[in-house]
Amino acid sequence: MTRSPDSPNNLAVADSLKRAMRRLPSAVSLITARDPETGLSAGLVASAVIPVSMEPPSMLISINRNASAHKVIVRAGKFCVNLLSIEQVELVRTFADSKKRSQRFAGSGWSGAETHPYLPAACGNIFCETRTTIVFGTHEVFIGEVCDVRDSHCSGDPMCWVEGDFARATPL
Repeated sequence: MTRSPDSPNNLAVADSLKRAMRRLPSAVSLITARDPETGLSAGLVASAVIPVSMEPPSMLISINRNASAHKVIVRAGKFCVNLLSIEQVELVRTFADSKKRSQRFAGSGWSGAETHPYLPAACGNIFCETRTTIVFGTHEVFIGEVCDVRDSHCSGDPMCWVEGDFARATPL
């Protein structure tokens, strides 16, 4: 039996899932790409980021298809996962606010604008070439083969998202 996505039961399940997932700490990353048609950089904040395999090294990101950066990531065929530290909260707030879209890549903190935009001050940068995608519901899952990794040996605490707010991820 197929249910309508807007059925009362599905909406209730979605609300319950959102509440449950708020309790699961997630790393906060910026996903960036360069539009091959316009040459402009695009990006978004993501917490749905996981490694898939080490043979071949690969990453999975899940992107809302309504996000402004979604089409750029599709056209580019590659993306960068910028792993963030808690010191980069203000940058995340800029990326999370659609009214500040023009400010996202302002300033001198970015590299690779002509090829593959990345944030050198991030805890790490994982450069991926898209190998496959899956559209499911409102999102598209991208699996990218890792072609390069920059580890900045960041001294700051990795940034997490839990209970609807930023948090530190520190060893016990």
